[in-house]
Formats: sequence, C-alpha cells, structure tokens
Amino acid sequence: MAPPKRRIPRPGVVAKSSRPAAPDAVRAVRALERRIARLEAEAAEVVAHHERKLAAVRRAADRRLANMVREITALRHHEARAAGLERLLAERDAMIARLTHRLAELEGRASPEASPAPA
Repeated sequence: MAPPKRRIPRPGVVAKSSRPAAPDAVRAVRALERRIARLEAEAAEVVAHHERKLAAVRRAADRRLANMVREITALRHHEARAAGLERLLAERDAMIARLTHRLAELEGRASPEASPAPA
C-alpha cells in the first residue's frame, strides 16, 4: 500500500487545528464577546437617549408653534374687532354729518319766518 499523501497548504489559508484552543485564547475571545455586548448595549442606550431628546425637542417646537398660532388667531380677532369699530365709527360720523346738514336746512328755513321782515 502507498503512503498517505502529504497535503501542502495553500498560501493565505489557515489550516484548522484538531486541538482545542488554549485556555488563554478562550478567555480572550469571551472577554472580547463581553466587550462587544457592553458596547452594543451602550450604543443602544445612546440611540435611545437621542431619540428621547429628539422627541422632547419636537414637543417643545410643537408647543411654540401652537402658541404662535394662538397668538396669530388672537391678533386676527382683534384686527377684525378694530375693523368693525372703524366701520361703526364711519357710519356714526356719516349719520352725524347728515343730521347736522338737515339741522342746518331746518334752521335756515325757520330763521326767515321767525325774524321780522326789514322795513
């Protein structure tokens, strides 16, 4: 029978060892796994913190916007009231002008009759 062929490893390929890993290597891998888990948890906390902060900023912006809309509504209401009062004042001034003119007409007619005729 022929002797078994000896395998030549290809460059860049690491041959698998049939021996179990050394205890130091196992501890190092486990330490790295714990560190990865801790960093992933920390990253998740940071993301959650920023999401909460973003939500708070959005709520504050929504409150400011609601206050601005409320203020604009109040200003429009006051503007409408002022326009209504201006219209009422214009109507009153027109009525006063008509009544003053009518009074002058009536006084003009009554004035010659009341005064004696010149001789």
